[in-house]
Amino acid sequence: MLRSKGGSRISRKDTNWQGIDSQGIDLQGTMVTATLTLLLAVTLSGQMARGEDVRALVTEARGLQAAGRLDEARDLYERVLVAEPGDVEAQDGMASTSETISLKARAAGDMNGALETLVRAQKVEPDNQRVLLDLGILEDEMSLDMDAVSTLEHLVALKPADPNAFYALARVDLNLGRLAAAEEEMRAYLRVRPQDASAHYGLGRIYLQGLEFDKAQAEFEESIRIQPKQSEGYYQLGQAYLNQNKLEEAIAQFKTALVRDPKHGGALVGIGTAYFKLKQYDEAKEWLVRATEAAPEYQPGHYYLGLTLARLGDAAGSRRELDVATELAAKENEKSATRLRLQHPEGQP
Repeated sequence: MLRSKGGSRISRKDTNWQGIDSQGIDLQGTMVTATLTLLLAVTLSGQMARGEDVRALVTEARGLQAAGRLDEARDLYERVLVAEPGDVEAQDGMASTSETISLKARAAGDMNGALETLVRAQKVEPDNQRVLLDLGILEDEMSLDMDAVSTLEHLVALKPADPNAFYALARVDLNLGRLAAAEEEMRAYLRVRPQDASAHYGLGRIYLQGLEFDKAQAEFEESIRIQPKQSEGYYQLGQAYLNQNKLEEAIAQFKTALVRDPKHGGALVGIGTAYFKLKQYDEAKEWLVRATEAAPEYQPGHYYLGLTLARLGDAAGSRRELDVATELAAKENEKSATRLRLQHPEGQP
């Protein structure tokens, strides 16, 4: 399923879009310092494997992995790779155990632990495509945009390039406002997988941000053609119409989005905004109240509700909603301003 910032869902490339994605998390300075210490000071237990010990260690690691003792198995694969970086079995074992350990940490809410695990794997397997893709996706999800760019650009430079790397990199470049690069990367992905509905959706988001409304509309319509049972394509198509003041068309698309997701905050706000622009303030208020109840952290809902209440003569209510909108906007600005580059924190975007 596809999901948007106003409040919806999607599938695993959910790595995906802001508007089709998972929420990132903020890192505090002290947490970053502690994490860096862990990342940059991986200590290997025991002695490094020598030539005659490598096969025995790989066999032991495979047994531990089969028994579910993933940390111990990962440590042995790591020892082998320090001595024999090209050992294919150890490379595969290091990647698979690290991926599973990271996924378990992520499921438990330990994003820093998940990140530490993948960075550790990448240190001993710098060109492992599986590790790099997982790491780049996680860095994007944690709003470590510049780290994600570095990781994913490294990945797409490897041959043969993983198409998923272009998809993930397009999302990061969209976050950074690099629209030309994002378009090129998403088109590279679509050349390999032209029937991917979420990729057409993503390309539509790129065009929408670039105010290329006709192109955006075409991509959202293609996404819907491929996968009619979704809400996000209809929602974004509504946004494209709303941005062009095609208000009745926008309302129709937002209402279609609500058929599958009745509490879609973005669609509820979109309808309320359209009615506000049509000067139908009572109707706008009804939809915007529903929007703020369904998605209380979505700033545009409070903003347009404040404007609507002012038109209806409710000065106190208007001030209350506009104050909430101002507070939410300040939080979002602060979050954007504190995005970090973890692996090279001294680097500048």
